Amino acid sequence: MKKKQILVEGHLCIGPHFTDEEFGLIKKNINQLEGLNTLADLLSVVGNAVRLKIVYLLYAHNELCVCDLAEILQMSDSAVSQHLRKLKDKLIVKSRKDSQTVYYSLESKLFMDILSQYFVIPEVQNRFDLISQN
Repeated sequence: MKKKQILVEGHLCIGPHFTDEEFGLIKKNINQLEGLNTLADLLSVVGNAVRLKIVYLLYAHNELCVCDLAEILQMSDSAVSQHLRKLKDKLIVKSRKDSQTVYYSLESKLFMDILSQYFVIPEVQNRFDLISQN
């Protein structure tokens, strides 16, 4: 394969660094990684600031009802419910009903383990410190 010379941010990039056969295998493998498509789909849902805040609040407080979320986020119950529906459709949150109240919590442990790395902020850490002291 012919070497190309490309300038990237003012630096010369000389490639390719793979053979045609290696490129073929890499392309085949990347297109077979369904997990990347799933993760992209999940990230697109929580990429919305309100939905990310909802996920964070459920992570920090385990379980909340729509009216609590609406109060915290200063939104209407119906607006919060629409965001929760999108999260529920992607299996990020689950719900349970107790009498007239519907409570929401996180569904996907694997996804939450990934996001938990980004949720290490004082409010959450303080909550866990208080729990571990009891």
